Amino acid sequence: MSAQRIRLLSDHLTGAALVTVAVLAGVLLVLPTLVVILASFTSTSYLSFPPAGLSLRWYARLLASDEILRAARTSLIVAMLATAGALCLGVLTAFPLVRGRFRGRDAVLAFTLAPIMLPSIVLGIALLFFFGFLGIRLSLSTLVVSHILITFPYVVRTSAAALLQVDAVLEEAAANLGATPWQTLRHVTLPLLTPGLAVGAGFAFIESFDNLALSIFVAGQRQETLPMRLFQLLVSDIDPVVAAVSATLIAASFVVLFAVYRLAGFGQFMRVIGERRAQLP
Repeated sequence: MSAQRIRLLSDHLTGAALVTVAVLAGVLLVLPTLVVILASFTSTSYLSFPPAGLSLRWYARLLASDEILRAARTSLIVAMLATAGALCLGVLTAFPLVRGRFRGRDAVLAFTLAPIMLPSIVLGIALLFFFGFLGIRLSLSTLVVSHILITFPYVVRTSAAALLQVDAVLEEAAANLGATPWQTLRHVTLPLLTPGLAVGAGFAFIESFDNLALSIFVAGQRQETLPMRLFQLLVSDIDPVVAAVSATLIAASFVVLFAVYRLAGFGQFMRVIGERRAQLP
């Protein structure tokens, strides 16, 4: 057998192995989701799979539960505020990291990524002691600030990747036509950053809404997020309403990702990230 045939056979085997691993990984990721969704329609008073019968009783109980709806409202408010704060800070940080030339830029970039590199429990304990040291009572404000901290890195990275695509010639042309720096930013730069901002906002919103480990340590007594409420339900009893809430969250996550895909061209933007990754500071 010639060396060329051996190389072709090796390439085919490698490709087949990669496809097999990818399919297995996809199955392992999708199957638990399908199990939760199907279990949420069970007609029994306990979780079972496959369900003995189909019923919407647990979704009706979800809609009738004031505690779950109140927790969902809190999670929604926190996620929206955290996403807005992360967008503002992330864009302001991305500009000097991409356009600036100063000493310590790599250290600043590493510092912005630190919150997602640390385990959430460690970060939660650190923030709990930090707020205690400053004499700040745990409340909705501490919860929002903490969520901004963990969502901020996503916005920085996506905004920086999008900013690398912005052709400086367009901004110079706007300035030559008499546009002020603010007008150039508003009408030229920010529209070109829309894909990056949309993707970063989508990731930030999902990360904040689904966060549990950090929220347990920094939420006040009157602030209970939806993941915290689900955790309490699982500790006390495995109630099928948990599966109904989980299925609803899965559907909501897909809606958010689909909206990002439609509004910002998610697929195209991810390809750009792959092409520009080596250029990030």
